[in-house]
Amino acid sequence: MSGYSNFQVDRNKATKGINIFSKGKSHRKTQTKSERLMEGVGIWTSFYRANPHRFVRDYLGINLKTFQIILLFAMNFNHYFMYLASRGQGKSFLSSIYCLVRAILYPETKIIVASGTKGQAREIVEKIDDLRKSSPNLQREILDIKTGSNDPKVEFHNGSWIKIVAANDNARSKRANLILVDEFRMVDFSVITKVLRKFLAAPRSPKYLEKPEYSHLQERNKEIYLSSCWLKSHWSYERMNTYFKSMMEGKQYFVCHLPYQVALKEGLLMKEQVIDEMSEKDFDPIALISSALYQ
Repeated sequence: MSGYSNFQVDRNKATKGINIFSKGKSHRKTQTKSERLMEGVGIWTSFYRANPHRFVRDYLGINLKTFQIILLFAMNFNHYFMYLASRGQGKSFLSSIYCLVRAILYPETKIIVASGTKGQAREIVEKIDDLRKSSPNLQREILDIKTGSNDPKVEFHNGSWIKIVAANDNARSKRANLILVDEFRMVDFSVITKVLRKFLAAPRSPKYLEKPEYSHLQERNKEIYLSSCWLKSHWSYERMNTYFKSMMEGKQYFVCHLPYQVALKEGLLMKEQVIDEMSEKDFDPIALISSALYQ
């Protein structure tokens, strides 16, 4: 193929030439180092907010199972989330992961974890403490963590925090952007409606919302409910149906039931253990249902 020696495209000529009207400009050279850094932070934050499972893998160094990736995605992109799981699927683990994702990627997020007792809700903070020990990036994000006190909590350098409350009438006057109710079937429904949901008084208010061009980006608060299954006569069954109907209508609701076979397939529960329990002479199917070993 024929060609010209010393040939250059016009773009290179303009960049190296002396004509200031045709000379190209470098966007990066007009920015300070701090501005370039914050631009990169903004790009990666947007990417990881859209892909929370990749944030967990890349930044926290935690590998999730396929069903956990799907559930994490559903948690992040729905306002109301309900997960009914069998034993061995790691509800507390997944709850801890999502709380971390939300707290780190959305600064100044207020998260309250509620359960029938503080001891049960405390498991979320204990899981975070365990994850912190094996994740240097997570360790840098956490300002303070308390697991053994009467007021277990996690505080982050970016202003986010995770606090624990017992789901009863004494838990009033709290404020949160996200409430997570663990084993919600063991909580009185009136406490959920009259106490816990009242925590969600105001959404997260980052500074960029003060600019008119971003005012339409206001975030909704979130409600997450996790539990094992129970009987149809319980109020939680009707609540599950309400979520299902809203989800089928296209609203930002999500409800999911996963049986014990999922835990077996993913290696989170041993098949031999399940068979041994079901073969015991005093095996009680009702008790088995209460622990949601199968559905």
